[in-house]
Amino acid sequence: MESIVNYFASLNLDIGAFLKGIGMLIAALLVLAILGRFVFGKRSALILAVSSAIGILFVYVITILLGGAGEDFQKFIAPLPFVTIENDTMVLFNFQADYTIVCTQILSMIILSFLMNLADGWLPTGKHILSWVFFRCLGVVIALVLHLIVTGMLTNYLPEGLVTYAPVILLAILVLMLLTGALKFLVGLVLTTVNPLIAALYTFFFANIVGKQITKAILTTAILAGLVLVLQKMGIVAISIASAALAAYIPLIILLVVLWYIVGKLL
Repeated sequence: MESIVNYFASLNLDIGAFLKGIGMLIAALLVLAILGRFVFGKRSALILAVSSAIGILFVYVITILLGGAGEDFQKFIAPLPFVTIENDTMVLFNFQADYTIVCTQILSMIILSFLMNLADGWLPTGKHILSWVFFRCLGVVIALVLHLIVTGMLTNYLPEGLVTYAPVILLAILVLMLLTGALKFLVGLVLTTVNPLIAALYTFFFANIVGKQITKAILTTAILAGLVLVLQKMGIVAISIASAALAAYIPLIILLVVLWYIVGKLL
């Protein structure tokens, strides 16, 4: 334990603040899951979004491990949203950046969340904890591979002139469509007779399978963006991913697995 404390001290990182941030992270995810369970019911979109958020945290864990495994494995790493890896440090994204960069990051996280939800939905839940852990880990690997493929396609085939502003336009359209569809959910069936388009958007985002996945992806993105902002408010803007520091994160990984099981299986 003393060696771990000394290591973080050598990084000029307040271990107390770090542990506080970890505690806040786990507490926030658990509170959101419990809120979704008792307000919206079992297997609600909010619970599934929290489960997907935890799964994406494991995507980052695998990416870190691949990065430290050597150059032969680094080719399987795609740029991840909300973070930048600089040598042995993972720097959290600053949302005060230019709006085009912010939109690009948010859209990238929506895509990753969508893929994570798809992979998690395709796989069975498992009858006991070992099978559950196996299928969830398999889902993380599938999401990582799909994200690598999608990122490569966008990089290679999207015209260079669209790279800057396409995420802004797509994100604006997506949010507008989601909010318009949500109007029917909030106001009721009256709007159906006023504007059939609203009913169609509601059906897509809240009744259609693909639309439900997009809605959950947006919720997952909002949860992760909120967590990044909270960590930054607490002064945690970077995380060491040096091989010497990875052992210190093992308890966190175990806690996340337990939390993931509680959220995904029990709630």
